[in-house]
Amino acid sequence: MLPLFALCMCLYLVHNAGTSTLTTPPQSAVVVAFEDVYDLSLLANTLSDQGIDATLIIPDSYENELYETLIDVEVLTVKLKTEESTSAEKRAVQACEALLTDEGIAKKIQEIQPTFTIFPALRHDGCLLPWAKTIESIPAVWTRNRDEELYVFEYTNAAWPVQSAGLWTRLWTSFSRRTKFSTTRDEYVAYALRIAGKYLPDTGLNLDNLYTDLRLILWGSDVVLRSDFVPLTQLIVEVGCHHCRGAHPLQGDLHKSLLEFRFGTVVVLLDENYHTLIKELAEKLPQGRDGQALVWKNMKWQSSSSAMPDNLFIQSGIDRQDLIGYSRTRVMLSHCADSELLEAAFHGTPVICFPRNSQESQNAARAVQLGFARSTEDIRAVSSEEIANTVNQIHETMDYRENARKVSLAIRDRINPAVDRLIYWLRYMARTRDWNIDFLAADPSVKTFNEDLQFFLGLFVGIIIIGISSTAGCLLTRYLVVSKRTQRSKGRYAR
Repeated sequence: MLPLFALCMCLYLVHNAGTSTLTTPPQSAVVVAFEDVYDLSLLANTLSDQGIDATLIIPDSYENELYETLIDVEVLTVKLKTEESTSAEKRAVQACEALLTDEGIAKKIQEIQPTFTIFPALRHDGCLLPWAKTIESIPAVWTRNRDEELYVFEYTNAAWPVQSAGLWTRLWTSFSRRTKFSTTRDEYVAYALRIAGKYLPDTGLNLDNLYTDLRLILWGSDVVLRSDFVPLTQLIVEVGCHHCRGAHPLQGDLHKSLLEFRFGTVVVLLDENYHTLIKELAEKLPQGRDGQALVWKNMKWQSSSSAMPDNLFIQSGIDRQDLIGYSRTRVMLSHCADSELLEAAFHGTPVICFPRNSQESQNAARAVQLGFARSTEDIRAVSSEEIANTVNQIHETMDYRENARKVSLAIRDRINPAVDRLIYWLRYMARTRDWNIDFLAADPSVKTFNEDLQFFLGLFVGIIIIGISSTAGCLLTRYLVVSKRTQRSKGRYAR
């Protein structure tokens, strides 16, 4: 009797699980990266770790830029031949056409039937939003930097930029933002939509309604770095540190070698163009057993025949988080891109920033403001000896590490980590894909009191300026007329 009762209970539970709206069916995601392959492969790896079948699509020329320890992520490549001088927009258009014409990928996507299609906004949306609609997948946009955040929010009205600078700076920023937005639409989106219309059935998408089917915006940053906007909807999900985790032990040989240097390790994440500076820096650091080791993680640089300092270790296949979070790491040299700086903040490691563009400069300024970084804006004017002195100052000053520890606790001690938010909202979208979730969307017509106030102030100031200009013009005209009459009355113009 008991076995029969147990069997009935099992059948009952299975039936209820099958009919419950909270049951999560098997899910899959396709992550598409025309550029920034490393960061997008990190995202695909996170999805795979959390039980979502992940497939990563990249150009074949970027295979060497993949995350070193991808686990259970299927990588598909599209053939793309471009010259180095090709602009990013043109390269993205070529990648789009290569993706849409690849029969092997089309067949694979038909087999997978992906629940989600995740991709960056800039130089991806014009191609992949129509593509996601065609394969009946839920699109989710990933923002990688400030430009993409402003671009997406300009297109969707899902958030408003926050500016604290003066009036003229705000006006200039708004003008620059609008210019970038218009340039991207003209130089990429219009061409990509034309290509999508050529190879895909009629999706009905155009420049004005491109983001109509967008269900989720994954904000690839963190409030520790910046909070330059006010979200108007819950569909903006902060997931910048989704991949942050504790450091794993280093490889046996490397760990054994680093232990021989008493004053710890300096980690370098700079690109291959800095190899001369890195070599000179290693020579300037203390040598021998009472010295410091320098570990340079780089996947592209080819070692030369010249001799390297004994304290310089060049690694290509090691996870950078294992280096940043290594217990003997004292400072990190980085360009301070979003993902690198967030990893340093998570592990509480002081940073010396070498920004290459305005976005990285803003990140560096924020890290300096938080007290765990130093910034070197003009690398050409800085010598390896000055950098070595900066490394020693950070190593000998407790304030940098203490501030870094506080920032680390601020990220780690949150109620729900970034990866939990990422997975929760993806699964929520999968459960509600057939629902009308307009109640979560932002109202594009909403206005604030501040906007109304600015309008009336602008109108008032405009009336004053026009009034002053008109009055001045009238006075000047009257003066000229009276002056001319006076001259005529005196016979000055008589012949």
